[in-house]
Amino acid sequence: MSNKNGTSSPKASSSDLTALEDRVKAAQERHKPKDYSQNDDGSLLGMAWRLSTELVVSILVGMGLGYGLDMLFGTKPWCLFIGLGFGFAAGIRSVLATADKMDAKTSDIPIGDDMPLSDDELDY
Repeated sequence: MSNKNGTSSPKASSSDLTALEDRVKAAQERHKPKDYSQNDDGSLLGMAWRLSTELVVSILVGMGLGYGLDMLFGTKPWCLFIGLGFGFAAGIRSVLATADKMDAKTSDIPIGDDMPLSDDELDY
């Protein structure tokens, strides 16, 4: 009588079992989940503090330079307002650049691994 699932030897040797164990261990190592613990990247509160500080400091530097130019040229509020605008623009640019760097650091962290990849995989 033949086996319907394919051919099999009646007795497996220990070298076959060792080879199988090695292959299973190698596969487990390849599919081992990564450790996504927060080690030295900082907490979310620290990231938010950094972004808000960069924005505030940029605005204050712009206003300070504008105020200095106002004192130098005697154009009391105008350079201050222009400095405020440039400081705000520089702050937003700095925050976006820092946020991109933070996002690039954590881009390998899967968000929603259990979500379907396409509409074909959805069960309605």
